[in-house]
Amino acid sequence: MGGLHGLGLCLALCFGAVIGSVPVRLVGGRSRCHGRVELLQNGAWGSICASGWDRAASRVLCRELGCGRPRLIPAPCSPPAADGPPVTLQWVQCSGQEPALAHCVLQPRDAPSCPSDRLAAIDCEGERVEGCRALVLEWGGSGWAWPDPKSRPAEPFGLRLSGGPGRCAGRLEVQRNGSWGTVCDDGWSAANAAVVCQELGCREVPAELLGDRPRFGPGTGRIWLDDVRCRGQEGTLQDCAHRAWGYHDCTHDEDVGVVCQDP
Repeated sequence: MGGLHGLGLCLALCFGAVIGSVPVRLVGGRSRCHGRVELLQNGAWGSICASGWDRAASRVLCRELGCGRPRLIPAPCSPPAADGPPVTLQWVQCSGQEPALAHCVLQPRDAPSCPSDRLAAIDCEGERVEGCRALVLEWGGSGWAWPDPKSRPAEPFGLRLSGGPGRCAGRLEVQRNGSWGTVCDDGWSAANAAVVCQELGCREVPAELLGDRPRFGPGTGRIWLDDVRCRGQEGTLQDCAHRAWGYHDCTHDEDVGVVCQDP
């Protein structure tokens, strides 16, 4: 595990920051603040396994690149070349306070393949690309590519509130591929709750009347969603920004609860 030190800036085909003599860059995106994360090590560019990348690492890199803070989901929305670089880092461990990615713990890949078969990517707030929802790249026969929602069959989606006094109050649970799971409370807001209430046919409760964030106990199964961010106008929770399905850094003690009014 080699240490990387120093900080600088460079402008190339892709925007990046130089860590000592080794650059880090975002590629495959529509702007300099979005894309797949790549580091140059031993003269070759390499990518990072998505399962080893988290919000703390995103905060460090966005700040290092002069792109502000990370948004809730990375959204480059542009495929890289089919012969993209191999996965060279298994995971990156940051506290979120480091001045550069070089100060984080970088673990070289020591497995035959990336466990999730996906690559880390970030979306910093410097510039925003509307309508982009991909968190990571997926492996196909022709190489790595950004998932295209239009090319996928619609997946069943369910929404319910459990463990409460009625159908309009309880622990938020969502269904994906026939499996029910919970939603983490990271980044949860009144706008999120408003979308849920509307989708369930319930009435919204003004945030000032709710007091502390409602809790209805821990759920079971998968934690399906994390870092959900709605504007409040969405017709379904699916249309809100969020991390990729199943990606989170939460426990069931953080399962979010929602209180609406009966219709």
